Amino acid sequence: MKWVIDQSGNCNASVAGNAYCFGKNHPHYQRLIGCLRKNNVEHFEALYDYGEALERYCEGSVELKNGSLYWDNYKMPDLFVDRVVEMREQGCNFTPMLNFLDNLSDNPSDRSIVELFDFLQHKDLPITPDGCFLAYKAVNNDFTDKYSGTFDNKIGNIVEVARESVDATRDHHCSNGLHVGSIDYVLSYGRGGSKDEKGNVSFDDNGDQFIVCKVNPKDVVSVPTDCRYMKLRTCRYEVVSILKKIYDKPVAGYQNHIQVSRTATPELVKKISRVGRLLASV
Repeated sequence: MKWVIDQSGNCNASVAGNAYCFGKNHPHYQRLIGCLRKNNVEHFEALYDYGEALERYCEGSVELKNGSLYWDNYKMPDLFVDRVVEMREQGCNFTPMLNFLDNLSDNPSDRSIVELFDFLQHKDLPITPDGCFLAYKAVNNDFTDKYSGTFDNKIGNIVEVARESVDATRDHHCSNGLHVGSIDYVLSYGRGGSKDEKGNVSFDDNGDQFIVCKVNPKDVVSVPTDCRYMKLRTCRYEVVSILKKIYDKPVAGYQNHIQVSRTATPELVKKISRVGRLLASV
């Protein structure tokens, strides 16, 4: 390998007889430099072709330009790109993301769509094959909610309120609505749960019940600005399990309905482009 980096950080390299040129806007810039230093040809070629491979993975529905992912010419947030990259690297199918964006585009509130991405920055919140996402909740030992004691959160139940009854103002930190959160948020108020330095969770048999909730992105109402965006207000969720461990994969397999196998049709791309327009405007 032969390579040189100019003052702007652009790198020109000769690897296995082929010429390559890339700058700091390449999403794997530092890793490519590392491959050059270690003379790792195979990994270099795979990382360099990341953009083309990612476009193939997304079934032609996205385009990678200058290190950013565009959906129908609208730039998607870095969080979206990170989640898609993680899905591809772990061998997940892209269909769950298509389903997620399809569901998200059905949310009647533009503001809610934008705010949801703040919440999903936390990596312990996987999406599901049918395009929902999983979050956590602490409830009383008898599975009633901790605040009113009236909502039954037993496994398999759907908890729902009228959307108009949920506070949509994110600056109202403690207000009306059904709440779910990231694991750190739930452990902060739940009784008897803890997490060690390695990220493993444990629970006291005499403490609260810690449950996993499945939320459709169309039902998200607001993400309060307090607690580092670790909690969310929604009008509906489904209780799918008792929490045993923190999810460490971008896609989780909870799905109670038949999966619709989607491809990125022009109609779907047009529908989901609304999401891109909203995110590009913030």
